[in-house]
Amino acid sequence: MAGVSMSRRTIALVLAVLLAALATIALISYINGLEDKTLEGQTPEDVFVAKQDIPAGVSGDTASQQGLIEKRTVPQKFVPAGAITTLQDISGKIAIVQIFKDEIIVGPRFAAEGTATRVLPIPTGKQAISVQVATAPAVAGFIQPGDKISVMVQINRVAQTANGTPIKNPALNGPFVHYLLQGIDVLAVGSRVVSSAAATNANGQPANAEQTGCCLLTVALTPAQAEQLVFAINNGQIYLTLLPDRAPVASTAGRTATNLFQ
Repeated sequence: MAGVSMSRRTIALVLAVLLAALATIALISYINGLEDKTLEGQTPEDVFVAKQDIPAGVSGDTASQQGLIEKRTVPQKFVPAGAITTLQDISGKIAIVQIFKDEIIVGPRFAAEGTATRVLPIPTGKQAISVQVATAPAVAGFIQPGDKISVMVQINRVAQTANGTPIKNPALNGPFVHYLLQGIDVLAVGSRVVSSAAATNANGQPANAEQTGCCLLTVALTPAQAEQLVFAINNGQIYLTLLPDRAPVASTAGRTATNLFQ
């Protein structure tokens, strides 16, 4: 009986060793599979990247000559469709939209000069209008094409009756801040280069938009909204807010000196 018991223990031990070996083999195979999946698409590929912002209207040849484009190597899975493989792909063409720093350059960003292209995706029933805004009122440059923004305006109100008689009421007169437009679609964001003598850098060259602290935003508005925005710009001061996804409409009474701290 002792011999039978010993034989069973030996068989159990052998089976345990075999199961452990099989488990080890399965684990190694699983890890190797993960490594293969991780490395999938990691084949390096050369691309051309904007070393600095390339404004719309700049030719591919000029961007190349001025060192605005450089070659980099990135994993193949990060290479977008249409990425150029040689600078000859954009030679003789101009950028039809602004290309931002570190953006991989794709062929559709450039077109032959004079080619009729619809650069801005203007929604039906709206018009594109560009406004110049200082860096701080433009949310410090964080606004990008495709974002939604709202516009606040500060104006000096002058209250009066229907027949034009002034109303002497501090709550109705003086500086007034309120939302003017909300949920506006941003179509494009571009920089304005100031070429006046007063706006030059230390080398006597025209200062860029970042140095002068101003930028251009192109937005889509209805005709009535466009009128409101132009009036606000010419007769007051505007500030922009950047909206998160599905932001609700703000409902406020506006601010004057009488309710500023309420």
